[in-house]
Amino acid sequence: MKTISSGMLLLTLITLAGSTLAQPQTDSTPHYFLVLLRRPANAVPLSKEAGEKLQDEHMANIRKLAAEHKLVIAGPFLDDTPLRGIFVLQADSAAQAQEWANSDPAIRAGRLSAEVHGPWLVDPGAIHSPAEPPAFEQYSLVLMKPGDAWNPKAPEFADLMKLDHAFVKQMTEQGTLAIAGPFPFSDPARDPTADPGDLLGVGIFRVRAEQTVKLTQDDPIVKAGLFKPEIHPWGAGKGVLASGQPMQ
Repeated sequence: MKTISSGMLLLTLITLAGSTLAQPQTDSTPHYFLVLLRRPANAVPLSKEAGEKLQDEHMANIRKLAAEHKLVIAGPFLDDTPLRGIFVLQADSAAQAQEWANSDPAIRAGRLSAEVHGPWLVDPGAIHSPAEPPAFEQYSLVLMKPGDAWNPKAPEFADLMKLDHAFVKQMTEQGTLAIAGPFPFSDPARDPTADPGDLLGVGIFRVRAEQTVKLTQDDPIVKAGLFKPEIHPWGAGKGVLASGQPMQ
């Protein structure tokens, strides 16, 4: 089994420690925001004692966000990159999600940074309460970024997006995809200077990275070069999403 570093362990424990999953707020359609947690290049070094204290504070804040029905999904990336994990927050706006993410002691201490994307347009029914007893499962998280042929103004763009929607539905029905959705971007017909950003959508597959690579190559928007998938092994608490794979 791959050894999880202490930094990853902080995130691994998020879904295991928080037994309360956020419930829909007053709006009948919840608004989800995905937060990428990164380790800054200039992360502040800590002593063992300071690191343990920060971990306790970090976990206390995680439990607080869960109890307040703000945090719905969290978990670590299992590969060695500056990406350390994700939060999915149910909030009224990106600014509110950023404020909640910034409340994390690890972020305030400069050990992590929070990059908010959203709203993340996903099916609320794909998110559940954690299983009991707590356990941990492995998934593949796919960051969809603009490809070399990214051009929303192309005549075939709308048709390709419809084919992508059908592909996502097929993968979900086949049991290989746990949750997926895009982030809104400006209509280029109205704003030709609109910048979609470097993240167009996120999908979480229930299979390991090797199989996910093959599956994403069949996505029409990937085949056409509109989207470029960046795939990472990722973990979450059992039951929060449709079941993944046992930890290696």
